[in-house]
Amino acid sequence: MRVLVFGGGVIGTLHAWALSRAGHEVSLLVRPEQVDRWADGIDLSVLDVRGRRRREVTERFHPRVVTELRPADGVELVVLAVRHTQTPDVLPGLARNLGAATVLFLNHNWRGLDFIDSCLGKDQYVLGAPRAGGGIINNVLTGALEGGIVLGPSMSGRAAPGAATGDIPTGDTMTDIAEQNLGRFAAFFAEAGFRPEIRPNMEHWLWVYFASITAWICGAARARGFERFTRSNRAVYDALHAGREAMQVCVARGAEVRFAQDARPFVLPPSTVAPAVRLMLRGELPQRISVNRSRYAPAELYEIYDDVIRTGERLDVPMPCLLSYRNDVERMVELAPSL
Repeated sequence: MRVLVFGGGVIGTLHAWALSRAGHEVSLLVRPEQVDRWADGIDLSVLDVRGRRRREVTERFHPRVVTELRPADGVELVVLAVRHTQTPDVLPGLARNLGAATVLFLNHNWRGLDFIDSCLGKDQYVLGAPRAGGGIINNVLTGALEGGIVLGPSMSGRAAPGAATGDIPTGDTMTDIAEQNLGRFAAFFAEAGFRPEIRPNMEHWLWVYFASITAWICGAARARGFERFTRSNRAVYDALHAGREAMQVCVARGAEVRFAQDARPFVLPPSTVAPAVRLMLRGELPQRISVNRSRYAPAELYEIYDDVIRTGERLDVPMPCLLSYRNDVERMVELAPSL
């Protein structure tokens, strides 16, 4: 398959590497001013646990780098892996040049699907979330591919009138095509060694996942590092209280959180689950991903925290614990180079 990965950060680079190694024709789209940085490739130091294997990847990856997408390129899949706050800026231009390709949104989506539906038809995209992460420092990507990828249909949210130009199918036809896209890409990633997880109500799943991350951002910010945060039951206990408030923001938006996997640590009393959660967070994969991510992308972590806070304030959700972490999260951005 001909694939374009839009975004040269950790998630985009990891998936460009994995899909190219699986035999697909992959290009990495970056801004023109970033092309020189890719001239010599990028060093990978990645734990890859796809399939039944577990291996340490230490190699230099030389992706095919491009600076634009053209309809004539014949791309079949565009993996959009930019920060969630950048998506509204890049999506209109991407939609104009998409051709027959389908977009996989492989980034966080807290702000809803309306801005996507104003640019693309429901039959033109699939929602997703990576099970991977890490950081890029001094042109070395250090992190992990957990082996999974979460996928869900686009048929949620509210379709905007006149969502896209051209002869776009509607009703049952659009639903059928959207489901076919989902099945096609689940099979595609399975063949590349990933474990696809299908979530029928993907929009709400993304909200819960996004909110759950906020708890660990708070804890790591106050402890001045993810690894230090996971040494302390008390720090995890406090962060779980923040996560419970973040889940209430999801509830206020209409999400059902009781049975969501990522909400489980926040449903039971923090005093009961804190020791087990701390052990979970001290696992090799969370440490490889989160320690490096907090060093590499503190501004993005602040954006996640701030989005949850702003939504909670708009919906009048009490968040005393979450709000108490604001100075810590702001300081995390300032101190990031030393953490």
